[in-house]
Amino acid sequence: MQDNALLYVVPIEVREAADGPMLRGVVLQEGRAAQGGRAEVFAPLSVVWPSDGIALLGEHRGAELARVVPTREADGSLCISTRATAPILAAYASRKFFSVEFHALREVRTAGGIREIQRALVDAAALVTSPEYPNVKAEVRQRQRRIWV
Repeated sequence: MQDNALLYVVPIEVREAADGPMLRGVVLQEGRAAQGGRAEVFAPLSVVWPSDGIALLGEHRGAELARVVPTREADGSLCISTRATAPILAAYASRKFFSVEFHALREVRTAGGIREIQRALVDAAALVTSPEYPNVKAEVRQRQRRIWV
């Protein structure tokens, strides 16, 4: 990782879908200040990623398990969803959080000393054990089946 590359950690989950389990999660939320000792925030619409998506890693500096293209939600959340293959499920068994690797392309310091990231390249998200943010969690859910009698 380059010196200006930092990590953000956010919750993920595995859900059962009609065609098998899916790994889903928010990789980053623009406009929300970091916690856990980092005085920084991603400005709205500041994050970009490669046209072929970001690498999903089983751990930092680990093997690429999938390539996923994030979607940007109205609230600034950058979300991913991909089929939970056996290697992804194995990594998820012990690592329930995302840590996003990014490179700050443009940033400023506010008068209050907060690092405002105005442009960033997100190129990977890794499954990790400990979150950067104290308010995050992940869970595994099974699809509920309706039984009509």
